[in-house]
Amino acid sequence: MNQPSNRIRYAALTFILATAALTLAPAAHGQAPTPAHNHSIVEWYADLTGAKDSSLLHAEAVQTKATGKALVSFDFDHQTATFTVEAKDLVGVQKIEVRTTRTRGDLSGPALLTIYDSHDGPFTGTATKTVSGPTFNHVATPITNDQASVVIYTEAHPAGEIAGTITMHKRYYEQ
Repeated sequence: MNQPSNRIRYAALTFILATAALTLAPAAHGQAPTPAHNHSIVEWYADLTGAKDSSLLHAEAVQTKATGKALVSFDFDHQTATFTVEAKDLVGVQKIEVRTTRTRGDLSGPALLTIYDSHDGPFTGTATKTVSGPTFNHVATPITNDQASVVIYTEAHPAGEIAGTITMHKRYYEQ
């Protein structure tokens, strides 16, 4: 077997074991187990800063005042993911995508999901999209394996003005 395949399996297994440990933790401390109707929400984040042009081998980051944050909330029990992107100091936003990354900062992988498109109307600084079913499965694997980024494309920077890798920040909560 090749190493990337093993790494993906181990990352997914680690996540599943960590989620199970959080669910079973109350029972281990003499507390009643979590009722079946509760479920965990797991969050990932991306800080969005000047993107690098993936078409150039040694690209410098875009010089911009624009910044942003992306939040991805996974509800594995209900197989849904909610993407919320907030950005400021951007003009002419054309598209916001979740893309696979081959290495940290490499934005040349294929698009997994479009969160916002200029055809949706003017960008107001915040965009939210919830997915489920096959789309959930399509985006969950790369994100949980640290192989996805959020990229915001503008008229001035059609290769991406700001971007950031989605990483887990170990915030779990019961709902």
